[in-house]
Amino acid sequence: MTKKLLIVTMVCASSLSLWWALAQNAPATLAGFFPSGALVYLEAKDFGSLLSDWNGSAEKTSWVKSSNHEVFSRSRLYLKLKDARDEFAKAAGVPPDDVLLSSVAGGNSSLAIYNIGKLEFLCITRLPSARALSTALWRARSTYQMRRAGNVDYYIKEDKVSRRVAAVAYTGDMLLLATSEEQLAGALELIARLPRPSLASEAWFADAVQAAPAGDRDLRLVYNVDRLAATPHFRSYWIQRNTAALQEFRSGLADLERARGEVRERRVLLRALPTADISATETAAGQLLALVPADAGFYRVWANPDAARAAGWIEEKLFSGVAGAPRRIQAPGTDRVSDAGSALDLEETIDQPPIVDDRSAQAFTALRERLSAVKLNAMLEVSSTRVDPDQVFVRPQAALVLLASTPWNAAQIQAALTTAVNGLWTNAGLGASWRTGANGTQVLDSLGAVVLAVDGPRLILGDSREMVGAILARRTQAAVAGAIYEASWRHGRELPNFERMTRLIDFPGTARKPDDGDDNVGHEPSFYSENIASLGRSLARVDSATLTVHDTGAMLRETAVYRLRP
Repeated sequence: MTKKLLIVTMVCASSLSLWWALAQNAPATLAGFFPSGALVYLEAKDFGSLLSDWNGSAEKTSWVKSSNHEVFSRSRLYLKLKDARDEFAKAAGVPPDDVLLSSVAGGNSSLAIYNIGKLEFLCITRLPSARALSTALWRARSTYQMRRAGNVDYYIKEDKVSRRVAAVAYTGDMLLLATSEEQLAGALELIARLPRPSLASEAWFADAVQAAPAGDRDLRLVYNVDRLAATPHFRSYWIQRNTAALQEFRSGLADLERARGEVRERRVLLRALPTADISATETAAGQLLALVPADAGFYRVWANPDAARAAGWIEEKLFSGVAGAPRRIQAPGTDRVSDAGSALDLEETIDQPPIVDDRSAQAFTALRERLSAVKLNAMLEVSSTRVDPDQVFVRPQAALVLLASTPWNAAQIQAALTTAVNGLWTNAGLGASWRTGANGTQVLDSLGAVVLAVDGPRLILGDSREMVGAILARRTQAAVAGAIYEASWRHGRELPNFERMTRLIDFPGTARKPDDGDDNVGHEPSFYSENIASLGRSLARVDSATLTVHDTGAMLRETAVYRLRP
């Protein structure tokens, strides 16, 4: 069963812009046969086995029937990929179905993408001659033009309407398939040991492979960050929307290994200009990781955080009702017709500037000053959800732990929080007062709960007595291995509460039932309670996912572990 989850896990961990490439799969021993110039290279130790596992998995069955897949199948990205597939099939003269894909799925296989916009790729798979020569693709070569490169015949056909090219060749035990004659001919020349640049000889590729972590792998993905970031199609479809943050890196690699009870992904990101090695700061993060309660639904820790990050968390989590809307970093969509105005706008006074509510900025000034005055060594965020005793509402709980280089002044932090509360929740402090709680905590009950605890250099803030108490109960635990950054999501624990909460948000009357069948025609799934929740159900065997990051200056090393239920 562990094998069956591999490709769907890669779909969630990677961007949708690389999903189509993943469905083709690929391997490293063949890298020397690929011409230079590729943007993305994907390898598989045994593509046929992976494809068979995926096709027979419960995860695929669940996902294909899910709202998440339904929405994705109507997305611009999916439709463009489908058009490209259909154009290639028309050029190749064979139907682009699962039968064709299974027939050409060999063992050791590799795929490289040379142009994302035109979806130009080259695929090489090791396939016995009996299988290769019996495929519909090879049998259709009689309608192709025959040409020669590297002392090997190859076959090419172009669709006159779409200008899409299909090219195929077989040599040794390798079946080659490409959408570009140049790439196919170049591969045949490299196989024949003719002198020309190969992908394996490019510095970005060779350096990433050399930095690859030790261990077995079932899949390897190598990518050129410089070239990808310069591609408009990548910037448009990269779902992380963080191309600016990727500018410091030149290439990256990810190895994925299926092991008993888990799927492990090991990554490296190479910097263009090495920075200082900050591995020594990981120890502080290890001290805070020991405080994570066993039943926490989510946690993440940072080594050496800045005060602005800590202040932002407090404003958002503890005072979220008044902290203001998040800053928009993308232009609004064209469907926001309300931006055009309405008749009510005629009542607005246009010769006076609008009233600016700066209470939030003023209320947190004292707190920001207190946090900026100390050196923060590490920061831990912990959160969970709990179903209320009435079994109706789901209540989120969150806490923050700040580890400073010196002991905290509890009175100063309490005064800064009081100032924030007085500026946002009360008038002149009415209805807000501090009282001593369990384990020496200070509790402020007002419009929202604020729980404060100081344990030497550790400052603990939260909106739940239970959460802060669970962290304090672990303060004698020995430190564990640290990291520059670590985050973990306990999917098995939190998914039921997530679904319950989002169904209430979307209203029970508007959300469809999973078994509504044809009654769902024309229904747009609600984003959280149907779209995202259905993806979560497809990954029901994932118990937790943990990401750990180490920074050596020249590169980032990341390990993602997906633990599976028995």
